[in-house]
Amino acid sequence: MKQVKIILTGILVIFLITNFAQAGDFKAEQPFLITPCGQSPDALMIKIISQKSGLKFTYDKLAYPDTLKGNKTLIFVSGGSTKGLGAANIDKEQEQNRVESLIKTAQKEKMSIINMHVGGKSRRGKLSDFFNSLAAENADCLIILKSGDEDKFFTKIAEKKKIPIYFIDKIMEAGGVLKNIFGVKK
Repeated sequence: MKQVKIILTGILVIFLITNFAQAGDFKAEQPFLITPCGQSPDALMIKIISQKSGLKFTYDKLAYPDTLKGNKTLIFVSGGSTKGLGAANIDKEQEQNRVESLIKTAQKEKMSIINMHVGGKSRRGKLSDFFNSLAAENADCLIILKSGDEDKFFTKIAEKKKIPIYFIDKIMEAGGVLKNIFGVKK
């Protein structure tokens, strides 16, 4: 029995090392567009972190395909917010259509798509996970606040779709991850 545990532990370690190596190797190009997927205010935090990190980007909470012009990467910040949807004067289906049109255009233009989930547990649940799934399953890379993945929701998507995934403990760590992805020296 001990041999089986040791072998399985070794396989898990190899898997984790391989998975993190892939995440560390993911690169994308600037400038990029930041937009929410589900209209949570978390995208504003990523805007501020990107500004402080000296990155080249635009932010548009209601971006549509024509907004992608001039950008090389699309960043979704996923998590649903009924208050955010109401403030944007759109419903769940309109937000879904907006996000799907961005995904389709970004894929057609061969742009990298990054999904960031930085809202933790508070951005999980039925509405949020609808948008979390939509963005994550179409991403080329995931940046996830650990507390939002306690049930392995994002880990399972990353494993199934073979998507590199970065885990962060605090939102402020996102700046360092983005700098690494975009090749900006610290």
